[in-house]
Amino acid sequence: MFKLLRKYYSIDKTERKILNRTFFWLIYAFVLARLVPLRWFSGLLGEFNPAQAGPAGGKEVAIEINSGQKELIQMLRKNIRRWKRYLPWKVKCFEEAIAAKKVLEKYKINSTLYMGVDKNTEKGLIAHAWLKCGKNGDIFISGEKGHKQYAIVGFYS
Repeated sequence: MFKLLRKYYSIDKTERKILNRTFFWLIYAFVLARLVPLRWFSGLLGEFNPAQAGPAGGKEVAIEINSGQKELIQMLRKNIRRWKRYLPWKVKCFEEAIAAKKVLEKYKINSTLYMGVDKNTEKGLIAHAWLKCGKNGDIFISGEKGHKQYAIVGFYS
C-alpha cells in the first residue's frame, strides 16, 4: 500500500492529473457502457457518423498534433495501461475509448471514436472500439490491436 502511494506521489504533477482524470472517466465509462443504453449517452461522445458516409463523407476529425500534445497522449496511454492492471474489473475497449476521448477533450485535443463489428463463426457478431487522432488519423490512443479485422459501423467525432 505504502509502495503504491510513494509511487503515486513520485509521478510528475501533470501526469498525476491525467492519471486521476483517467481513473474518473474509466469508472464513469464502466457505468455508462454496462448499465445505460448507448442511445441515452450517445451525445456525450460527439456527433455520430454512420459508415455509409465513409471517411470522406463523414465529419472525421483531422487536426495537426504538436509535440506537447503527443507527449500528453503518451502519458494518457501509459496511465490507461496502469489502471487496467489495478482495477478489479476487465476494462473493455469501448470503456477505454470513452475514457480516453473525455480526457483528451479536457485538453482540447479532438479525436475520433470508431466502432466496428466482425462476424465470428463461434460467437456470432463481435464488436470493437478504438480511438484515433491526428492529421490523417495516424495516432492510436486505444484499441489499436486487431482493429483491421473489424468493419467500421460508424464513428463519433
